[in-house]
Amino acid sequence: MIDYQILFPFLIFLPALLGFVGCVIPKITFPLSVVMLLGYAASSLNYIGRDIAYQFTLVGEGGIQFSVDSYSFPLIFGSCITLLIVFGLFFKKFTHYYYQICLVLLSALLISFTTVDLVSMFISLELLGFSAFLLIADRNDRKSLFNSFQYLIGGGLAMLIYLIGVVQAFTFTGSFLLEDLVKAPETALCLIVAGLLTKSGVFLCGLWVPNIYSHANSQSSAVLAGCVTCAGIAPIARMSQILNPISDSMIVIGVISAVIAAIYAVFERDSGRALGWSSVSQLGIAILSPTYACSYAMQHGICKALLFSTLYSRKADENLDSSAITSSNNTPSKLSVTNELLRVIVFVVASLSIMGFPFLAGFITKNWIKYDIPYEAKIIYTTAALLTSTVYARLIFDRIKDFIRQPYARLVLNLPRASKNLSDLFSSSQNYILILSVVGLILASNAAPDLFTFSAVQSAIVSAILGGILFVSVVGIQADEFVKPVTRTLDLVGAPFLVAALLLANLIYLKI
Repeated sequence: MIDYQILFPFLIFLPALLGFVGCVIPKITFPLSVVMLLGYAASSLNYIGRDIAYQFTLVGEGGIQFSVDSYSFPLIFGSCITLLIVFGLFFKKFTHYYYQICLVLLSALLISFTTVDLVSMFISLELLGFSAFLLIADRNDRKSLFNSFQYLIGGGLAMLIYLIGVVQAFTFTGSFLLEDLVKAPETALCLIVAGLLTKSGVFLCGLWVPNIYSHANSQSSAVLAGCVTCAGIAPIARMSQILNPISDSMIVIGVISAVIAAIYAVFERDSGRALGWSSVSQLGIAILSPTYACSYAMQHGICKALLFSTLYSRKADENLDSSAITSSNNTPSKLSVTNELLRVIVFVVASLSIMGFPFLAGFITKNWIKYDIPYEAKIIYTTAALLTSTVYARLIFDRIKDFIRQPYARLVLNLPRASKNLSDLFSSSQNYILILSVVGLILASNAAPDLFTFSAVQSAIVSAILGGILFVSVVGIQADEFVKPVTRTLDLVGAPFLVAALLLANLIYLKI
């Protein structure tokens, strides 16, 4: 018989242990980490959608409590798939140092996804923040260092606010368990939620997201979007399920975050920032439903990892192998033509999934959220969905336009090269990862076939079409007078503005 009291703690801390072993024996870090991630992904996928919970206590009776349940499995699966995608697409540029950071980050994520203890949550989020700091600074220039310190300082102060809330809750409840927060005062709940919203990048607490996503390396942005911003989703969902005041507050915060961030993303001309604002909007949608928040965050995280990994052309992306872009005489290599076309296809499919297009994973998760939220919030939810379609219609248009402008684009349609292009498609391990990702997004739509009603499919298609029409309508609007001042403000004051926003939100909440 399996002793879960030993097995689960071992599995949670195994990634960090493997990361530290990699410091001594770096050559084994990559293959072992891939095998481990595949095992975690397969195991968690097997339990997604099943009402199963394994509870265990670390350090004996009265110790730290964990719960591996329906809130944990989707996020564990999404984080592992995200890391596998990033490892597979960028492994030629990585050192064992980068893998070790990601493995420590994964242990912190596993703790945040499974713990029901507020102090353990604080420790895991702090470890997560330090790992994210190192990923943001990986580009090693002035701006990345500035952004990384903004994140570290702002995140640290947000966690201080969280810790004050935990201490205040403990004085009233005598416990650090999430389930005992029903006895805690509203002030403590507000402070705790403010810290979790910061890690999730939602509403005012998510103002750090667009800045960092747009400047970090592609692989770091993919990890941040696919893993780090999901850290606070599981505890928020658990608290919303237990506490009606939190659930009601998440409805208000979620719809405001979804709409305002999507509006800003519509007028943002930088694609990296637009994806960042979109993350703020999408995670706002996720927290609307405690039941499906983790599943929605899982789908969004995987798609965002694919989007950041394929956002730029191979010629422009400094993170990719330059030898696969052009030859010495500046003639496009045959392999780069096929690779670039595949990257465009993956970008389009991932964008359509986030839009909620039929027969993709996003269609399922969006409908789960739609049918689970109060009727009063559905109108604003529909507005946010339309704005999301507009954002991604522009991103798809820009990505395709960028590909067409490349001198090698015409070679794709060269019929004599068709057989060669097809063989080139399967000559790269990165291409297999991209193809499997697209297939996975399509197969995931079979998770809930009952959702494919005529009205649901029609609504999703109409939303995508209206998004395209709305994009054409606003494409000529010059919004720089509105967008650039806000962007410059975030660049200059970043972390202090974040903390001020948190405190302001707390004061407003308490006065209400």
